[in-house]
Amino acid sequence: MKILSDVLTTGLAKVGDHALAVTDSVESYSYGELSLSVTQIAVLLQSKGVEAGDRVGIWADKSCRALAAMLAVTKLGAVYVPIDPMNPMVRVDIIRNDCAMKVMFTTQAKFSQYREQYAEGCHFIVLDSEGEFTASAAKALEINQASSWRDIKRCQPSSLRISADVGGDDLAYMLYTSGSTGVPKGVRISHTNALAFIKWVIEKVKPASQDRFSNHAPWHFDLSVLDIYVALATGASVHLVSELDSYVPQKLVNFIAERGITIWYSVPTALTMMMNADPQFGESCKQLHTIIFAGEAFDVKSLKALRAQFPNSDLFNFYGPTETNVCSYYKVPEVVPETLPIGYAASGARITICDERGNQVELGEQGFITVVGPTVFSGYWGKEERTDTAYNTGDIGYINELGELMYVGRQDHMVKVKGYRVHLGEVERALYQHPAIKECLVVLSETKTLEAHIATESDPPSLLTLKMHCAKRLPKYMLPEQIVYWDALPRNRNGKLSRQSLSESRPQQTTAAVQGGA
Repeated sequence: MKILSDVLTTGLAKVGDHALAVTDSVESYSYGELSLSVTQIAVLLQSKGVEAGDRVGIWADKSCRALAAMLAVTKLGAVYVPIDPMNPMVRVDIIRNDCAMKVMFTTQAKFSQYREQYAEGCHFIVLDSEGEFTASAAKALEINQASSWRDIKRCQPSSLRISADVGGDDLAYMLYTSGSTGVPKGVRISHTNALAFIKWVIEKVKPASQDRFSNHAPWHFDLSVLDIYVALATGASVHLVSELDSYVPQKLVNFIAERGITIWYSVPTALTMMMNADPQFGESCKQLHTIIFAGEAFDVKSLKALRAQFPNSDLFNFYGPTETNVCSYYKVPEVVPETLPIGYAASGARITICDERGNQVELGEQGFITVVGPTVFSGYWGKEERTDTAYNTGDIGYINELGELMYVGRQDHMVKVKGYRVHLGEVERALYQHPAIKECLVVLSETKTLEAHIATESDPPSLLTLKMHCAKRLPKYMLPEQIVYWDALPRNRNGKLSRQSLSESRPQQTTAAVQGGA
């Protein structure tokens, strides 16, 4: 496998045209059907001028058609950019303009948001249109150019021209993450980066063509790379979990049971929710022989409960920021340890613990988790390529006496919310755009949700008002769930607002934290 789309060719060769490749809530594709759709989409993209290296956005709900679009983009040597389908249009346009997207795959509902805006230089492909458009999407079509799924199915596969110049070091996709400047930044992932991880998972997990993978993670989240590409490379099937059902625990349990899912990969939060929702989770889903979790720390109490529910299943703890994909792993033993390691180097990585100057520290001493290896990204979009071989993750860790990598926490104000990386400064900048807010600081609460501490010029806005304000600027997982009102936020000796002092001081206003949910 040289480039990412080769996984489909590899899987097809193993199981043939008629084996199930992917299914969503509406339709299913065999390997032959998926291969045909990929080629037809690639032909349409070429007719719209897409060449190797061009950026193509995917702002759509998960579907068989959208997955085919991803593979088609990589087949041409272009770069796909998955965007959170829940993102407001303002954020979508920031990403679209930042990477100069030539084409965007989307749906009628999302395309209709462009009915009063011209997306210069960007052609839309509306995946859920068979040629007819809704009234609002038709208005968007009056000022923007768009193709439909019917246009794709009219394309002749024999018209495809494949470039032999696409190599492993070329970009395969970009994942936009929260940026400290308030603008999301694109993490550039090459074909070599992605395939090094995929090949390692195949070697470590040993999936078979009979396996059924779930795809729980959204596609703008790097966990989804395993679900899709490892499944297709082994001739297995991948079953797409809709965004609406992703955190409805009983629906997830039913999905695993009814679809006969054998390999599951998600953030620990989803697993904990399923255990809490259904005491018979393990019995209902006993065919689940491999459970992988990543993206956030799994509290040991919940992990012990999971091990009790699945005593014979393989449980893996994966670790790695978006910039390195999975760079370490730990296979959970029969008896869960009281402190969970993130384990040993993965995907061909070499991990060291370094001080601030990049020098390796002594065994057992805490420092920055630093990674060298084939999965480490080349840099951020629009920035100079990285020249350092080693990547400092910004995470603090150490190597214990058993040689296991242990995770301590983040260095800066980057936090994890439901497995997503969130820079607190980006949430604060959105809050500051509300006219009533004078000062604000955002912290991660004890319940792992975002808590906004605010001081206002006038009457303080309600939680619902602030969430609606932020929802126009931020994805759903970055919205504050609690508010603490202050007359003035605490500051340090340098006069800067101080997060540390929030816990040491008390709000000068008697209003307590307001719990979210509205």
